[in-house]
Amino acid sequence: MKKTFDPLQYIESAFLDHSKESNEKDLPSIKKYVAGQVKLPRGKFRKTEMSAPRPRRKANVVVSNAVDPDLQFIWKKIPNSVTFLASLYDDGVTSNYYRGEFKETRQELIKRLLDPQLTLEEVSRLLGVCPTTVRRYTNRGWLTHHRTAGGQRRFLLSDLVTFVETHGRFPEG
Repeated sequence: MKKTFDPLQYIESAFLDHSKESNEKDLPSIKKYVAGQVKLPRGKFRKTEMSAPRPRRKANVVVSNAVDPDLQFIWKKIPNSVTFLASLYDDGVTSNYYRGEFKETRQELIKRLLDPQLTLEEVSRLLGVCPTTVRRYTNRGWLTHHRTAGGQRRFLLSDLVTFVETHGRFPEG
């Protein structure tokens, strides 16, 4: 009786370090894998709860002085200034100098300036994590985002603040 050539058997034997007879019972053949008779081992992935990103801090930085003093000065004035700008003026005088309608109302303009749209890079820098981590947060629904016409992720500052407050990202004190 003539023995037929089995290409899978041939490939399998090329990768074995020892004789087939001694190890035949331990290893399933490639034929069985191809035929679907043996399931491939799965990785041990487990669902995890949200864990805090580990921002990298600069050495010897005091957290209370992390914000530039000029920005602290402006930050204190913002609430009163925004109220003033939103309520006292209208677009009547300005519209005389431009043709057509404005693309946004005064309220929309102020909202856009106070709640800016951030890129993936900016969010990852603010959180102190890599962009892949930010993508993972958005894919899991933890961090709200929207996509541009080109498919890029964009984030509102208010959504980032909500994420930080919800998931406890404040640095330990």
